[in-house]
Amino acid sequence: MGGIAGIVLAAGTGKRMNSDLPKVLHEVAGRPLVAHVLAAFEPLPLGDRVVVCSERLDDIEACCATAGFAEGVSFVVQEEARGTADALRMGLTRLGRVPETVLVMNGATPLVKTETLSALLSMHRDRGAAATLLTAELGNPTAYGRIVRGFGDEVEKIVEERDATELERSITEVNAGVYVFNYAKLERLVGEVDKANAQGEYYITDIIGMLRSAGDQVVALGTDADEIRGVKSRAHLAEVGELMRARIADTWMSEGVTIVDPRTTYIDATVTIARDALIRPFSFLEGATSIGRRAEVGPQARVMNSVLGDDSVVSFAVVRDSELGPRTSVGPFASLRQGTKLGSGAHLGSFVETKNTTVGENSKVPHLSYLGDAEIGRGVNVGAGSITGNWDGRGKHRTVIEDDVYISSNTTMVAPVRIGKGAATGAGAVVRQDVPPEALAVGVPARMIEGKGNKMAKEA
Repeated sequence: MGGIAGIVLAAGTGKRMNSDLPKVLHEVAGRPLVAHVLAAFEPLPLGDRVVVCSERLDDIEACCATAGFAEGVSFVVQEEARGTADALRMGLTRLGRVPETVLVMNGATPLVKTETLSALLSMHRDRGAAATLLTAELGNPTAYGRIVRGFGDEVEKIVEERDATELERSITEVNAGVYVFNYAKLERLVGEVDKANAQGEYYITDIIGMLRSAGDQVVALGTDADEIRGVKSRAHLAEVGELMRARIADTWMSEGVTIVDPRTTYIDATVTIARDALIRPFSFLEGATSIGRRAEVGPQARVMNSVLGDDSVVSFAVVRDSELGPRTSVGPFASLRQGTKLGSGAHLGSFVETKNTTVGENSKVPHLSYLGDAEIGRGVNVGAGSITGNWDGRGKHRTVIEDDVYISSNTTMVAPVRIGKGAATGAGAVVRQDVPPEALAVGVPARMIEGKGNKMAKEA
């Protein structure tokens, strides 16, 4: 016997969310609510970690795995919604070994910090308490369980809103839904909780009164009111999201990132940003995105699951599942789709769309072009209105443009096709066959004029 186990209560259906999705799977700052709780658990010295789910166990387990928090976590179903004490009882059945201490937390409280949980565990250990609670003072405590204290700082009981007297409802210290229990005492009492209350459910909070009746010590740690905010409705989700975004922005600003207007900047908890990056207003950084040193994002940019290299610039653009090298620039009004890779110094300008395309070092696609399933070499210039015809009605095909090629305006490259090094196309050309190195392709369909390409060299 020994160690600490963590149990997350995530079986609530969230009726007030009015959703087909379990409440704990609604997202805040790029993670489902339950994943934020598991993220807070991650640095703690926990042995077993258990998530108590509704009948949607498969969905919750898959979502936790996608978020990167399923490894080492056990999942168990609370088959009937009979209250938090019943959910806790189910969680205890999944513990692999008998712990000394159990940390219990509501799965819809994503703002509770690891540091707070660590302090709660330390207080529990230092005081030798049977139970230790997290609490906060609220100006409007409606809907929260009230903390009723006795002499000194000990907690006598927790009274739920519906069961509280008028005097108890005036109490402003509330229960955060985060508990640390002595396992032996908890295991003995959890099965004795009854449902003699307004909801007809088994309350975990009743265990506190039972411990006090047995003469056991119950203490509480106070924290900031914003930290304990839970989610019971879409409105709560928005409120918690605002607080989470502000916290994330503050963290990155303390790390040396300039965020011009945190109120209009949306940064997921999964994003990383290097020192001296600049994030302008109305920017959205989402998913597994990494922003390099001195990179500039925004205004009005959306970057999802992408890597932006050092000194890169993205403005008024959408970048998805892409990789931008150092000193690249994108926008305004560009759309980079899955599989786009830009080499050092490459530029994609106004109304350019790319998909599954590599653009080489110092190549330029300044405006009004579509490049799909293409491989573009170094030092290439793609003129306005040029496209790769990558879809033939049955399948996708690749276009290869070698180094130092000059693509004139309104060129259509019908894949599969290769344009050789130093070649060029004339304005409006429709290229349906490979272009030899340093040749010029002109006309519809394009004809080849040997040795008349090499426009990039002439410009130099």
